[in-house]
Amino acid sequence: MTTQTTISNFDIESLTPIFKFILKGVRSEDREEVQSEAVLRILTAIDKGKVKKDIFTFSHTVVQRAVFDYYRKNNRMISKNSTSVNFCDGADEEYGSTIDYFSYATEEIGYGLSDVKTDYLNNLCMFTPQQRRIIDFMLFTEEGIDMKPTEISNLLGLNKSHASRAMKTLKKLCQG
Repeated sequence: MTTQTTISNFDIESLTPIFKFILKGVRSEDREEVQSEAVLRILTAIDKGKVKKDIFTFSHTVVQRAVFDYYRKNNRMISKNSTSVNFCDGADEEYGSTIDYFSYATEEIGYGLSDVKTDYLNNLCMFTPQQRRIIDFMLFTEEGIDMKPTEISNLLGLNKSHASRAMKTLKKLCQG
């Protein structure tokens, strides 16, 4: 009999093998960020009592999804806001005047869950009614976010092939 995992009895060191295996493909400078995000998701799920299977399997799924989110974010960057500022005033030694040159640019980028939802809602015609049921459950329900598409199709009484096709279509849509 397994006991319910709580934050107080959760051993974060048990995640080390998962991180070593799954984070291999993540750039070394981004590993800590992905790892922190995954740990935060795991602790939040434990706190809310959402861990229904063994913690190792659940953690593996959460870390894997954090890596998927990382790749999604870094492979499809959408420019949200871009600003460029140039300022010139000051010294030029050759001509005896003073010139200070100042320049900076900012750009906010990202592709998160809200972007996936927006792209999906704008392209509903690309999905069959069964695929829409699966993706709607996955994107718009709290419990759906933590489930695999095949688990959702089983829960909804749909064939697993609908889940597979739905994910392929959604992937194409998100990769632009």
